[in-house]
Amino acid sequence: MLDGSGAIVIDNNGHEYNSRILSVDHAKDLAVLQIDDKDFKPLKNLPYSIRRNQPDLGEELFTLGYPRDEIVYNMGYLSAKTGYKGDTSSCQLSLTANPGNSGAPVFNKNGEIVGIISTRQTQAEDVVFALKSNNIFKLIDSLKATDTSLKKVKLPLNSSLKNMDRVSQVKKAEDCVFLIKTYN
Repeated sequence: MLDGSGAIVIDNNGHEYNSRILSVDHAKDLAVLQIDDKDFKPLKNLPYSIRRNQPDLGEELFTLGYPRDEIVYNMGYLSAKTGYKGDTSSCQLSLTANPGNSGAPVFNKNGEIVGIISTRQTQAEDVVFALKSNNIFKLIDSLKATDTSLKKVKLPLNSSLKNMDRVSQVKKAEDCVFLIKTYN
């Protein structure tokens, strides 16, 4: 479905780009955006991949997000395979998250996205929920089924971040994580 709304996408260096919202899954609070700005220079290959299956209990994870106007790193681990009240489309993480971290990618040690931060439990310390990454594939597949012009869209399957130390992983990934501001 074409939502018709737009968004401003801001990179790690503060450059703003116009984009449009191609599809929204309101139930999962997930959207697909297309940067539609002549000044944007897309990368040929993203350094990370998106993992179809969920991380393992106790697996170390990290996030890059925008609870402030600059990118912020956090580290934790998978603490439950389901989300709030047993929601099977999400999982529980033990890490620090602040308002504004929603939408931040959750990476594993190989630089694969395993989830997207969706919410946190305010009555507990460091309890965060993330939408599992298989939901990204589902949204893209449903979008391709309704919009034939997007048939060529492919999600990254290989991570060039694998076997790198964490600082190097963050340096490569931070240029591909954006702050999103929506408008109607």
